Amino acid sequence: MYLSTVAEALAVFGHKEAEDQNNITYINWLHMARAGLMALQYYTPGKGWGQAHMQARYGILQVFLRAGEGLVTLRKCTDDKDGKPNIEISLDKTKIHTVGKDAVGDFLMRLQVYKSTGNFEAAKAMYDEFTEPNEEFKALRGTVLDRRSPRKLMVQANTYIDQSGQVNLKTYPATPEGMIQSFQERYN
Repeated sequence: MYLSTVAEALAVFGHKEAEDQNNITYINWLHMARAGLMALQYYTPGKGWGQAHMQARYGILQVFLRAGEGLVTLRKCTDDKDGKPNIEISLDKTKIHTVGKDAVGDFLMRLQVYKSTGNFEAAKAMYDEFTEPNEEFKALRGTVLDRRSPRKLMVQANTYIDQSGQVNLKTYPATPEGMIQSFQERYN
């Protein structure tokens, strides 16, 4: 997150225009805020986190929220399309390079100091403070779980040569049956 605010780092990847850099940074930060909220799917009260990288994403969301000054805000709302509870994430693009960068930089520096000095206890305490959902987020977890969509299946298409020598592409439905059919026809 921090490096996405550094113009020279983005330029290494060919993004040299200021407008492009700002858009990339905004999208990265907004995506991470959403990922942090969606990570609540992998937290079970009383058991903890199921996946370490989801715990880290949630921790980054907390860094954003604790930065204050309206950098990131969450608002409970009702979806106009289905009438179900939802959560709106707002990210103030004008505060990423100031409030956000400072907050993430401070968090990373504190972690690095603990790591460099071998202070595991302090590092764990800080990390746990940022990654243990409070009652508000435990309540938001219900909305996150209610709104999750089924895992998407990526079903590989097959190519084949027909009787006239033409190469054709055969696609399959994104279902478990489509996946099985794709494998069967690929290896028959």
